[in-house]
Amino acid sequence: MKDPSGLIRTWVFGKLNGTVTYLAVAVPVYSFAPKDQTMPYMLIGDHISSSEMEESTKDKWIARYSFSIEVYFVNTGNDASYVPVNTISDSVMQIIRTRTAIAIAGYTVIGIIFEGSMTDKIDMDNRIVTLKIMNFTLTMEET
Repeated sequence: MKDPSGLIRTWVFGKLNGTVTYLAVAVPVYSFAPKDQTMPYMLIGDHISSSEMEESTKDKWIARYSFSIEVYFVNTGNDASYVPVNTISDSVMQIIRTRTAIAIAGYTVIGIIFEGSMTDKIDMDNRIVTLKIMNFTLTMEET
């Protein structure tokens, strides 16, 4: 059994990079944002892999791989709102939660599930950072 975490991260980056916009400006995608990066931006977050599933055979491994996508937006003054992160995450959802075949080399993707999301805020001096974390799970068979 191989670890597809890097392949999943590459697939997510390829799907989101340059395709998600907010107010007609592309929202950048990172694994780790540069310290001086302006918001909004998206992070491809943590990966969690499960043990192989009962459907695995001696010739094929079937497992679930979960990952998160985080959306960050900075609000200044008293104009804080969740609208920007919700708008961006809606675009992400439409791109990632697809009904078309997902191509990840060396694997057959059986399905993708949206597991849920969480919004939060961080108060920082004269800024409020809003964020939304979306969790997805791929069920994959090693080919």
